[in-house]
Amino acid sequence: MEKCIFSILAIVLILCLSGCIAEDVSLLYSENVLKDGFSIAVNKTADCCFVGEYECPYYTQNLEITVPDDYEGIPITQLGGYQNKGVPSPFSISVADIYMNAPKGSNFEGVYSGNLDEYNISEEYTVTDLPFVLNLGKNIETIKYVVSDEYYPHLNDDGSVTFYHPVVSINCSADNKNFYSENGKLYNKKTNELISEFDYAQ
Repeated sequence: MEKCIFSILAIVLILCLSGCIAEDVSLLYSENVLKDGFSIAVNKTADCCFVGEYECPYYTQNLEITVPDDYEGIPITQLGGYQNKGVPSPFSISVADIYMNAPKGSNFEGVYSGNLDEYNISEEYTVTDLPFVLNLGKNIETIKYVVSDEYYPHLNDDGSVTFYHPVVSINCSADNKNFYSENGKLYNKKTNELISEFDYAQ
């Protein structure tokens, strides 16, 4: 038993001494807080955080949202990730509280994702893109887990459905060492490759 405890302590010590490894251990993201509408997972061992869902309280055309640079001095380095025992916490923009109005038990109670044609929706529907301006700061190092193909159904009085779909135009800080933005899209600074995880505004 003592040998087992010693082994566990040794593993924890190794993780604590290795910031790079500790950043990827979901169990170390044990604290979840809200700041400026963002869900933030905090890893005090590796001294870093990631942002998960942004809950939008209202919407106006090209609404700007800014990922905080830090939480109580701990830098926010990542978009999306996993916390506690591996619970997925992707970065996304939710407009559920604004537009979703289906009663419980309805076919349109939940959020849709992916290709809407695959759902065989019998009701007449349209898709309305909601452009957001997403501001990223200098501390973002990793785009870990982003969900962008989400559609939020709103039941209209005539029986039709409007799916509201958040899309982004990204502004990235010039001081960011890992990414840059151009024409509203995000690119890897080393490879110049487009970061394709986002649904970009046209």
